[in-house]
Formats: sequence, structure tokens, C-alpha cells
Amino acid sequence: MNRVQSTGITHPKPFYDEAQSRLKKAELDRYLDKKMAEWKATVPFASHLTEPELHQAYYRRTLIEHVWRIRLSRVSQSKAIYKIAQVAPRAARDYAQYQADEMLHDKLYISDAAAAGVTEEEILATEPYLSTRLLEGFFYYALEHESPLAPVVSNYLVEYTQIKLQPAIVENLQERLGKENVKGQAAHLHVDATEDHSQEMWDILHQLIFSEEDYEQVFRYIDDVQEILAMFFREIYADTVAKHAETAV
Repeated sequence: MNRVQSTGITHPKPFYDEAQSRLKKAELDRYLDKKMAEWKATVPFASHLTEPELHQAYYRRTLIEHVWRIRLSRVSQSKAIYKIAQVAPRAARDYAQYQADEMLHDKLYISDAAAAGVTEEEILATEPYLSTRLLEGFFYYALEHESPLAPVVSNYLVEYTQIKLQPAIVENLQERLGKENVKGQAAHLHVDATEDHSQEMWDILHQLIFSEEDYEQVFRYIDDVQEILAMFFREIYADTVAKHAETAV
């Protein structure tokens, strides 16, 4: 018996064919639409960046956390490529190309943070929230003990919801702050839209689904990731909006 395992040498075939894949993506997107509606109804300040009055402390801290999340995910996502390569080499290649595009996007948020009065020294001195650390920890755990699906599902969730929600956010921020001060976020949105990162992530995810059980796992990972991201919104609300309200009393 050949002792060599986990090589991806067989180039496994995805469970769903092209027609089935389109149907499964549509089903998944409907689920994400429902989750976005739940999010808007239950998570404090979830839609704040589309509102007329911008809470400056909240906005600045959001930019800081975006920088940290991108920087920390460079390592966890590199581990994901390594794990995916042991299972599905073509998916690993595609995911590596996607990550190559995303890895340095912290620079886009740094430019907008600078326009908002946040220095890079301040970013480095600010410890990321527990939710951000837990999100990265969740990826490491899932990659080591469950499945490489988890970080790919997370990126699919982010890309799908971004293309739905981010245009209104960027437009509002441009109106409130001026286009010159939101160039980084506008550039990030432009890349996501023109390169259709949502579809790109589904094409990768599709290559990692080898059974109905794998497809069901996608929904469970969506729930897991959304719960951690909701924790972030609760943390930043408590740290900026609620704290400042208490100070004003």
C-alpha cells in the first residue's frame, strides 16, 4: 500500500455538475439574504454606515479593525491554501490567486484611516477585538480539526454580502466625508464588483463540495461565522457608541 496520503493527486471531481451548482448557489444566496435581514433586525448599529449622521469614533474604529482583520487573515488563509492543496489542487490554485489579490488590501483601509485622522502608529497600538481574534482562531481550529471549507465559506459570505451592502455604504461615506477621503473603500468595492469575487468564491467553494453532507456544512459554517461577526458589531458598539453615551451623561 502506498503510504503517501493527503496529496490531492486524484484531482477529485465536485459533487455537483454545472447546472446543479447554479441551483445550489441560488439556494445558498437565498439563505444569506435571510441572514442579512436577521442581522439588520438584531445587531446594534449594523446599518450605521448608511445613515445620515456618522458616529466618528465608530467609523474610525471600524477602519482599524478592517486593517487588523486583513493582516491577521494573511496567515490563516495561507494555512487554508496549504490544507486545500492536500485535497483539491485546482481549488488551491484558484484560492491562492484570490488571496494574492486580497492580501495587501489593508493598505486601502490605511489610506482611508489616515484621512479620518488615524495614524498607522495608532493602528499598531490598538489591540484587535476579541471577535477578530476568535474569527482567526476559528479558522485555525476548523482547518486542523474539521474542514478547509470554513475559511472559504467565510470569504464567500463576505464577498456576497459586500456586493449587496457596500455600494450604499461607500456612497453614503462619500457624501458625508468626501470622495477623496473614501478612496480606499471605493477601490476595494470596485475590485470586488468588476472581478465578481462573489462568483469567484463560489467557483472555489463548489470544488470543495464532494457530498450532500459537505453542502450542509456550508450552512453551518455561515451560521458560525455570522455569529462571530455579530460579536464584533456588539463589541464596537459597546466600545464607541455606548461608552461615549455613558461619558456624556
